[in-house]
Amino acid sequence: MKKIIAIIALITLLLWAPVFTSAADGPFTITSLTDGFVIAENKDTIPIAITTNKGFWENLILKRGGKITAYASAGGKTISQSIEWLAPALPQNPAASITAYGGGVALDASLLRGKTALPLIILVEAQNQRGEVIVSAEVRGIIVPAYRFTVSLSPHTPPSAYYERGDTWNNFSAVVFTAGPYDRIRIQQITLTRQGGTDADLLNIHLFDGSTRVGRVDRFSGGKAVIGLDTPFIIPEGTSKVLTVKADIDSNASTYTIESGISLGIVDSSDVEAINVETGGIVVPSNFIPVFGNPMGIE
Repeated sequence: MKKIIAIIALITLLLWAPVFTSAADGPFTITSLTDGFVIAENKDTIPIAITTNKGFWENLILKRGGKITAYASAGGKTISQSIEWLAPALPQNPAASITAYGGGVALDASLLRGKTALPLIILVEAQNQRGEVIVSAEVRGIIVPAYRFTVSLSPHTPPSAYYERGDTWNNFSAVVFTAGPYDRIRIQQITLTRQGGTDADLLNIHLFDGSTRVGRVDRFSGGKAVIGLDTPFIIPEGTSKVLTVKADIDSNASTYTIESGISLGIVDSSDVEAINVETGGIVVPSNFIPVFGNPMGIE
């Protein structure tokens, strides 16, 4: 009976205290902790601290050849490098009855690639010298992957200027596409939106990757130009690439001041069709805001 009571006491005293710091250069980080936790953005290690009853824990488990381990699992598979606390490596605190031990489980990002949200379990187990688990505790949370793909306005977007009617290859905007550190992205189609002017003012709307044209349409229709990329536009993991938007000015175009001029850009995340090359899954730009170049006047 005393042994049963002691084990129940041990379960009660196994407490979790993840802290809000972790290793850099990974795909996730702890952002909140409420009845579990949510992991997002750019870190890959979940810190763990365990507070235990020093005398009972160390005497029953660690000083008799046992060990404490912690690891993460999702969907029935382990997705972390297990951490292990052994008696010789543990901090000693002979003056107190409570001892805290710290460590962290590093998630295996390759097993999480392409996921949108994934239930996660962090499990801590205490084993005796025979390898038998005699007590365990767990906390459950959800992985929310980092922003894997973003779209933004390039600092090299041309300033406002006047273009003449009949001019060709005029620069209207430059857009940056950035892939996350674990996702290789291929852009398949982009829908451009025109602000200002009319559909008849522009023709031959082009997308350029440097000096290489990767897509073109004849005209805007209803203020939209849907451009399928006929040359693969791939963004390697953790890098950025720029697409430049160019257009010709129709010789019969109306004239506009810069204040009432024409600007071209991407108005919604759904206007960018992209896939993750590794998984084949559709990737939607995260944290999206409209991306437009500066207005251009026509004279």
